[in-house]
Amino acid sequence: MGEPFPLKARFRRRFVPALFAFVGITLLIIGLTALYTVEEIYLELAQERAQTIERSVEESSHGAWKAFMASRSITELQQTNGVSILTQAFHTEVRQQNLAELKVYDLNRVVLYATNSEEIGTSENGNALREVITEAQSGIATKTLPDGSRQYELYVPVFDDSGTLRAVFELYEPVGYLDAIYVKSAMPIVSILGLLFLLLGSALDRLVGKAQSDIDARTKMIDELRKRLESFVSSTAVNAARGVSGDDTIPSKRVTTTLFFSDVRDFTGFSERRAPEDVVEFLNDIMTLQVEALRQHGGDVDKMIGDAILARFDGDDGGRRAIAAARDIQSKARENKLPRLLGIGIYKGEVISGTIGPEDRRDFTVIGDAVNVAARLCSAARAGEIVVDAGLADNEFEGEETLSVKGRETPLAIRRDKNATSNLE
Repeated sequence: MGEPFPLKARFRRRFVPALFAFVGITLLIIGLTALYTVEEIYLELAQERAQTIERSVEESSHGAWKAFMASRSITELQQTNGVSILTQAFHTEVRQQNLAELKVYDLNRVVLYATNSEEIGTSENGNALREVITEAQSGIATKTLPDGSRQYELYVPVFDDSGTLRAVFELYEPVGYLDAIYVKSAMPIVSILGLLFLLLGSALDRLVGKAQSDIDARTKMIDELRKRLESFVSSTAVNAARGVSGDDTIPSKRVTTTLFFSDVRDFTGFSERRAPEDVVEFLNDIMTLQVEALRQHGGDVDKMIGDAILARFDGDDGGRRAIAAARDIQSKARENKLPRLLGIGIYKGEVISGTIGPEDRRDFTVIGDAVNVAARLCSAARAGEIVVDAGLADNEFEGEETLSVKGRETPLAIRRDKNATSNLE
């Protein structure tokens, strides 16, 4: 109660991390998609270059190429001088295509041609080459050179006229070339989306900040209003209202409590001889004195009726606390030299605690015979005196006496406080 909803704190603690995670995942997906797209396009270009080399080699060494496409092994090609013819043809194409390096493999992963002639006839067991031969699809791998630089290895399958895989070309490209293409294609998209998400997050943060300010202001206003309204009703009523749920019905309860009833002696005569402003000032002084003492001893003010107060003390020790509060009140009233003193009655009994009245204007109070008895005890008290049910009295009270109460056949046994004095004007 009284605390504003922490919208901004929850926004920054829950939504902002989720937003950053979403943005990061989105940008990562976009980046990976762009990388995949660039690689696919680059592999298509590599496929076209391989096909160009293939056509040129076929035209310049038709017989040797035809034999190679017929699945002749490198040993057989060497016996027919086919390897040297293909090597020359590929060498020419490497020079014309301005390739950094080129290798040609047969389906047994044996090097048919390599820019480095010492590699011709060797075997390659890399996974990338195996996958290209198995899947018959282009692939790309990264290789780290002895000098620490990196380059891409582009594996391109070569098919014969019937569509059967016959060879694999391996083209080499520096990493920087493909990365430059990737950066040029992906970074603008990633940067723009990142900036848009940043602007969105900033705008949402400002919006939530303004909403939080409005919530704080409204909560403060509602809390101040609540506190003002609660000052008009008892704490028991407030707690009962807070515990309501569902159909907004506050159930009535039969409870046993100690009732404190006070009234200003000869208040009517005092009011007739004083200005209204003086009367109100006196009432405020004596009511404030009583409410502070009642609260200090755990009492709950049920209502104020003109110059009278009805309060309740719940619990087994309610009688003891009610008497202690009454003594404090009478003592302070004398010390402050108030123009009128109080009569106080205290009685413990069973009452009904609940709401009375229509739904749009209800009063939460206690009703029952015990309330009437407490009021009669108060009426029987002289100025500055405390009258209690005999069962609640301690050794500071005078001897027992009886009091007839209207509506009761049996008189009440009561006792009066020994320290009572009269201060009538």
